Amino acid sequence: MALVAGLVFVQTAGAAGPWAELHRPLDLPRVGPGETCPVSAVDDRVDWEDTGIFGSSGTGRGPVYPGLGGSEPPGHVTATSSGSPEPWFGGKVFWYVAPVYRDRVLIRGRRLDGPQRMRFNDDGRDSRELRIKRRSDISWTGQPPGSRGEPSGVLIRTSGCYGVQIDGTRFSRTVVFTASTS
Repeated sequence: MALVAGLVFVQTAGAAGPWAELHRPLDLPRVGPGETCPVSAVDDRVDWEDTGIFGSSGTGRGPVYPGLGGSEPPGHVTATSSGSPEPWFGGKVFWYVAPVYRDRVLIRGRRLDGPQRMRFNDDGRDSRELRIKRRSDISWTGQPPGSRGEPSGVLIRTSGCYGVQIDGTRFSRTVVFTASTS
């Protein structure tokens, strides 16, 4: 009995770790068949040219923004074959964290106009969530002082309307985008 109690304690303690506070309920909209995908706008309060991020501009209200490709229409990711044995397609996304926010970030998402899941690829691992730590080793030309970023892959199975929930210690934001497979 002591062994079972010990195992339960370890699992509970792990769930109460530093990321637990960011695991809020996933609250993403649903998009019905034939409805237009409500793509999030680029935040025009930020001078994106000066940030120098991959994706050329950030989508959503911040302070954490996905850079969703430079040559695509704003709010779109083109995903190509990921090389995985499963039928996943991947697109590159750079997650820009503005200097005003210094804490951890948890990002999760799904398809909004269908039942398909979405995954993230970070450091060669596929996961249902992306975690951005307080500190980053990533740097780039033109990086604003105090900002940080995290490159990742966004993995999908089919084209459609997708959404991510970006949770920080003081905020929760939703970003909606379209993705297509090729």
